[in-house]
Amino acid sequence: MTSINRFLFYFVLALLLGACTGTPTQQADITETVTDSEKEAVRENPETYVELSLQTTGDIRDRHIIQAARLYIEYGNFDAAENQLQLIDAEITEADILRQMQILSARIALGRGQPRQALKLLPLHAIVAKQQLLEIYQIRATAFLDAGYPLEAAKTRIQMDSLIKDSADNEKNHQAIWEALSLLPETSLNQLSLTPLHPVFLGWIELAKLAKQGQIDWQHLQEGIYLWRKRYPDHPAASFFTQGLGLKQIELMSQPTHIAVLLPLTGRYANIAQAIRNGFMTAYYQHPNITDRPKISFIDTNINPLAIWNHYRKAVDMGADFIVGPFMKTSVDSLAQVSELEVPTLTLNYAKTQDEITTNLFQFGLLPEDEARQAADMAFRQGHTHAVILIPNSDWGQRLHNAFRQRFEELGGTVINSQAYSPGNNDFKHAIQTLLNINQSYARHRKLKRLLNHDLKFIPYRRQDVDMIFLAATPTDARQLKPQLKFHYAGELPVYTTSHAYTGKLDKRADRDIDELFYCDMPWILNPPDSLQQSLTRYWPGQQRYTRFFALGTDAYNIIPFMGRLQEKSYERFSGQTGNIYLDPFKRLHRELLWAQFKYGKPTLIDLNKLPEELTQDESAINKQ
Repeated sequence: MTSINRFLFYFVLALLLGACTGTPTQQADITETVTDSEKEAVRENPETYVELSLQTTGDIRDRHIIQAARLYIEYGNFDAAENQLQLIDAEITEADILRQMQILSARIALGRGQPRQALKLLPLHAIVAKQQLLEIYQIRATAFLDAGYPLEAAKTRIQMDSLIKDSADNEKNHQAIWEALSLLPETSLNQLSLTPLHPVFLGWIELAKLAKQGQIDWQHLQEGIYLWRKRYPDHPAASFFTQGLGLKQIELMSQPTHIAVLLPLTGRYANIAQAIRNGFMTAYYQHPNITDRPKISFIDTNINPLAIWNHYRKAVDMGADFIVGPFMKTSVDSLAQVSELEVPTLTLNYAKTQDEITTNLFQFGLLPEDEARQAADMAFRQGHTHAVILIPNSDWGQRLHNAFRQRFEELGGTVINSQAYSPGNNDFKHAIQTLLNINQSYARHRKLKRLLNHDLKFIPYRRQDVDMIFLAATPTDARQLKPQLKFHYAGELPVYTTSHAYTGKLDKRADRDIDELFYCDMPWILNPPDSLQQSLTRYWPGQQRYTRFFALGTDAYNIIPFMGRLQEKSYERFSGQTGNIYLDPFKRLHRELLWAQFKYGKPTLIDLNKLPEELTQDESAINKQ
């Protein structure tokens, strides 16, 4: 007989004896013979509690089931945990067990990658014990973060803070607050600091803002922290969290002494390359660190563009200790095929495929697939689960289609239909009717008309199993497609698109046609910095068409010293002009964009931190305390 089986035998025997004699001391005498290791084995085995639940009744049985489910969750067996909870009769069990069922059901949803469901299962409305409340806060904070609401995660953890007494746990919670706030772009932090907030919450926001500003102007970070501590002397983070923040912020940061920039400055892509160069040099001259500016050298890769290794070797021979570029995708493909580069290199485009990591190679650019994936995220977070896709008949359109579809289905959405259109046309009737099954409605009408040999009153009917449209389009096509979607009975369906649908230049008259369109874009367009925009307008007025590449050049310079932190800290974001930038495991930089909706021909920012109604807390949030 194994130790566990022997324990069960003695345990059940003790229960039987106790039931017969009514003397609880006999159970204690028998269980004292069980070793500590055997007790630990029983405690960690969910099957033990399953067996105990089969031998007991009432609340005791339900508590065994709860413990079995809790252990199954710890082992990642969510199906088994759910099956156990279904054995409890919610109508007759006691309130405490019901609350534990809610908590465990939320943990199951969280483990299955359903954070929104976890939040719905676990609202804050009942008075519960302190330890249970702490567990609820912990689950909700994790669920908010996983659902894409880092601000709510931080707020929830701030509420937790007063319940945590252990100093080590307190420090972990502060770190989690910091990591959540680090995910927010500077735009969001600036907006938040202007609203009425609880002093503790405002202190965290101001500290996060300070760190974002220190990403470029890190020389003044220590002074900023000193002033913050004077303003918030009793803040929970003031005692120890800020002491090393300045040092942590500048660690792993290093500015090279000589940067070589590889761009096709002549030829077909000269205008784009020049916009990148101008943005790069504007950032160079406006950088607050004027004492340690690196040397900058430009190499025109349009001269024999296939010989990228010759250009790369030239940069190294010139003494460059950091290289920016190349821009052409084929050149990036060549660099990505080797295992290691001699000098750290930040490309301005992406390799076609990336299966292995190339040491010293970082890839950066305006990747359209990132925008399509964020369109899927935005649509899903707004409650849409059944999509149709309308794309141009091109390789670019197919890339956006694949990226949106993959991400939308990962989230749990369904793509009902997709259709390609011929770009540049004025009439997209055929593509829209096919997408929405309106052509089938017309076909049924024609068939009935032939059968009855009589004119019929007819209103076309679009498919009803869809709640959103993803559109990939240029500004010219978007201005044609949006009104035609409305004409074809899809005016009430929300349409999501990427930055490619907007020129980046305000034109209220022309863009009235895309009113109500949801689209994502970089802070450079939706929340532009005055100084950089003035430089572009003043010195290069003819490059407004390439304004996004100007922003790319700006970020390419400013992000270089921050690359070490992006590698070291997965939660780090560089708040740039092209977006909130992070690094993936393959050393590819990605941009998290802002979202807007066109109203009266003008893009209007959407507050991404605003919770949908079904996820709002039932008790006052921290910013209302």
